[in-house]
Parts: sequence; structure tokens; C-alpha cells
Amino acid sequence: MDISNGPFVTSGWLEEHLDDPAVAIIDVRAGFRPQPPGPSDFFSMYDDYLGAHIPGAHYLHMVNDLSDPAGSFPFKALTATKVHELLGALGISNDQTLVIYGSDIHAVTHRCWWSLRQAGALNVRLMDCTYDRWVKDGRLVNDFVSNNPPCVFEAVEVPEWITNKEDVASAIDDPTVGLVNALSTEQFAGLGQHYGRPGRIPGSISVPAMSVIDPSTGALRERSELENVFSEAGADDFKNLITYCGGGIAASTAFLALDTLGYSNVSLYDGSLLEWTQDPEAPLEVGSE
Repeated sequence: MDISNGPFVTSGWLEEHLDDPAVAIIDVRAGFRPQPPGPSDFFSMYDDYLGAHIPGAHYLHMVNDLSDPAGSFPFKALTATKVHELLGALGISNDQTLVIYGSDIHAVTHRCWWSLRQAGALNVRLMDCTYDRWVKDGRLVNDFVSNNPPCVFEAVEVPEWITNKEDVASAIDDPTVGLVNALSTEQFAGLGQHYGRPGRIPGSISVPAMSVIDPSTGALRERSELENVFSEAGADDFKNLITYCGGGIAASTAFLALDTLGYSNVSLYDGSLLEWTQDPEAPLEVGSE
């Protein structure tokens, strides 16, 4: 399988592999309703999926399927074992290439990529455009819901991809660890929508998620552009990096970009500010850098 576009495949490539048993397609479309302050509502688009989707696609929702409903903070990552069970029940195996596509809420698609990879899925790709673009280009859709026989999804999770609050607190005074804030520059300064309390974790650098993608497609910007974004932000000054945002969603976009560039020292603070701000003693900075 020749894929030379990093973690992405083109819509043309996917169209050519619709009947390929080595490829499993997953629709992760979700809608978005901001609810400041606090967690946004990333609502399911399962009904839209039932109406029409890319042929052969299964459906997974970032919140209902890939987040822990009993988590101590919103959007807490589902345990790897449950992700394996979920994929196996859909008849998806870890021998397949998983190709996911979503709506224009790109960070949700990137979060689903991170969730599957963190749980140990070996080969997860993203379509380099949205479902709406697929439709506008006149590509095939149908409403048939796949009912593949279940199988065993065998995988080993990647624990180093996920970071907790205690690790982040320790990182504040550790000059070797960089905290990458993936929110907007406005939110980085403590303005606009916040997640309980405004501000950023002390010592953070700013790399807005929207600065590393093409906003019309959700695909990453050119490699040289990504390198400049992270270099100018100061990411190369650290031995290890931790991405975070409001709820671990935009942080997945920054993580995806860093992973694509070959950084092997990156983890994601899953609780992000939705967990951090629950603690009134957890420090925050406001204002420009």
C-alpha cells in the first residue's frame, strides 16, 4: 500500500479502495455547539450517517463512542481495552488500514485519529477533505449500514501518548518540558471563551490548532510551514512536549502535526483546562507572552 502523504489519504485514493478488504472506513462526523464557559457540545451526526455516507463506512462518535462516560472530566479517553472491543464488534481488525473522515469540525476528526492510535491501532489514516467535499465532488455515497462479523481487535496501547494533571504540574518548573497550548491566541491570553477560569498553564507556548491546518479541508499545512510554526513558537527548545487545550480536542490537532513532523517526545494532556481549572489552586497565566 503506497501512501506518501503522511497520515492522510486523498479522496481519490479512498474511492479506489472502497472495495478493498484491507481498508476499514470510519465516519466520525460531529456537529458543534459552543457552550461557554465549560465543555462544548460535540453532538452526534449518526442520523446524517444513516441518511448517507461513504460506502462501507462504520460510524463512531468522539463523545458517545470514544470518550469515557464515567470519566472525571469531559471527553476523557476511553480505555484502550474498550476501544479494542468497540472496533472488534464492528468487524474491524488491526491488520486493516483504518481511514477516518469527518465534518468541518476538523479537531474532532483529529481527536478520533489520536484516540484510535493511542489505543494501539497501527495504521490510522485521515481523508484529506471533509465528507461534504466528497459529496460535492460527485463521489459515491449510500445508506447501507455495514454488518460485518465481529472479530478480535488485537492491539497494545501507547501509554506515553497520554499525560495526566500531575505530570503537567511537574512540567511547569521543568525547563526540559514544553507545554503547547493549541487554543486561539485570544484564548491563550485569557480572552474569549474559557473553560471554567480564563488563562493558560504557566510557561506555555502558543501554537493554535488552526495555524497548522488548511481550514477548508482539515489536512495539515506543508511540512516546511509546520516546521516554521513550531520553531517560531519555541517547541524545539524542549526535550519533551505536552499538547493541551480546553478539553483535549484541539490539542489532538497539534499532536497530529508534531507526530507527522517526526517528533517522538510528545504526549497529550487529556484533561486539559477542563480538568485543570476544576482545581482552584492550579495556577493560570493571563495576558500576552
